[in-house]
Amino acid sequence: MLADRLPDRDAAARLLGVSSASDEATVRRAFRAWAALAHPDHGGDAAHFQALCDARDALLEPVVPQTLGAQILLQPRRPWRIVLRRPTPGVIALLGLGLAGAIAAAWVAGAGPLSAMPAALASALWCVAVSRAVLHRADHGHVIVVRSVAWAVATCGQLVAAAVAGISLIEVLPLLAVPFVAVIAAVNPAAGLWRGATR
Repeated sequence: MLADRLPDRDAAARLLGVSSASDEATVRRAFRAWAALAHPDHGGDAAHFQALCDARDALLEPVVPQTLGAQILLQPRRPWRIVLRRPTPGVIALLGLGLAGAIAAAWVAGAGPLSAMPAALASALWCVAVSRAVLHRADHGHVIVVRSVAWAVATCGQLVAAAVAGISLIEVLPLLAVPFVAVIAAVNPAAGLWRGATR
């Protein structure tokens, strides 16, 4: 669970120099002030910067009141601005190469339906790589959305590339979706869309 990996609210508040009952704006203001000094790009320590990020996340976690005899309340989804992270230029370059490779895989598709499997596997693997690159401490809902968008981008590119090459890939579109369905099933949404995912 996500809460198990974060410091308690009091420790997080001490690290950021705020009260454990501070509102979101105060927490974000304090985090930005400390992060400007501690960011590794500005000569700060990476471990200290990560501790500041963990403290911010802990204080922004919603507090769910615990009452005996009441039903278990699901925590609301974490905002996208918290779970999205900007990949490094190197990772962006690798993702670009992966997308180009996934699109190029459509050119090996031939007459038989199984010849489209390399393209299907490539687009599914690429959408997993994208979700791992751009998400941090995301829940299952975030992972499913990002993988779906990434797969749609790769598959549309494959269909266009195949059409340009004179290959009718649209006829095996259901087959292209089989590996994608598998990687979505691997997220395990049955465990609860609002639980922390491993990405």
